[in-house]
Amino acid sequence: MTKLNRNIRLMTYTTFRPQSSQLSSSLWIEPWQDNITEQTGHDPRSLYVEQYWLSVIGPTATWFMRYVAHEFDRYPNGFELSVPEISLQLGVSPKCGNRSGLHRTLERLVVFRLAAQGHAGFAVRRQLPHLNNAQIRRLPQHLKRSHSKHAPAYNKEVQNV
Repeated sequence: MTKLNRNIRLMTYTTFRPQSSQLSSSLWIEPWQDNITEQTGHDPRSLYVEQYWLSVIGPTATWFMRYVAHEFDRYPNGFELSVPEISLQLGVSPKCGNRSGLHRTLERLVVFRLAAQGHAGFAVRRQLPHLNNAQIRRLPQHLKRSHSKHAPAYNKEVQNV
C-alpha cells in the first residue's frame, strides 16, 4: 500500500469518529434512518449479530446495540440515555469523560458506521448490515465457513430489494 493510500484510509477512518471530547451525563439516541439496511439488515438481538458482528465490534458494543434495540421497541423516535446507568449495566466505567468506556464503545460503533454523531446526540442503526468482505476475512476460520454457508441466501435477498 502506498503512503498516499494509507493516508486516505486514515482520513476516512477519522472522519467517522465522535467529535465531542466529552460525553455528558445523558445522551439523546435516535434511530438512524437507512431504508436499505432496515430491509436487508439483521436485528442486533439476532443470532447473526451474535455469531458474526460480535467478533468485529466486540462484546460491549454488541450489548449496547442490543440495549438500544430494546429501547427503540419502547421509544421508536428516540430516547434519552443515562451515561452512568448504561455504563454500569455494560460493565464499563461510569465516568463521562472522553476516554470512558461508553465513549470508546460509541467511538467504535461510529468507526464501523453503526452509529453517527449528530448535533443533538447519536443516531444508531436499528438493523446491522451484512458483514463486508474485509470483515468476513478477519473472522476466525470456523465463522468464515459458517458465514459462507449463509451468504448465498443473503445475496439473493439483497438483489431482490
